Amino acid sequence: MWGDIPVLSYRFLIKFEGSSGFGTYRAQSVNGLGFSLNLTEFNTTGGPKAMPSDVTFNNLIIKRAVLELPQPMEMSTMILINTLEVEQIEMSIFLLNDKGNYTRSWLVTGAYTVNWSTTDFDATSNSVIIETLEYKYDQLIQVL
Repeated sequence: MWGDIPVLSYRFLIKFEGSSGFGTYRAQSVNGLGFSLNLTEFNTTGGPKAMPSDVTFNNLIIKRAVLELPQPMEMSTMILINTLEVEQIEMSIFLLNDKGNYTRSWLVTGAYTVNWSTTDFDATSNSVIIETLEYKYDQLIQVL
């Protein structure tokens, strides 16, 4: 049946936009798309009830190869490290089908870096250096 084909997790890309620039990036992995619904509990004559009060978003974690030239995605992190000025950015994360067409996407707004690290530098290895960027964000919108 049409539309019943599972989307594979390894075909995706990230579009980034901030005051330090914009671009489209590939990454090794994206983790943390998700939220938790916070509930306020109260008692009624029928017993305890709970109502949604707000949403807490997970931190978004992106792992990607370090490239020879700094990219705009990294610049917002470097601005934060050097000046402690937070640049809020927008990211769109797109899942792609086997033909490279968008199948589903998520818009992340108000994102800013809260953690950055790289894999070890090792003179006995020829592996690619991977940086891990962790973002806190204000809003997650799934676009179908």
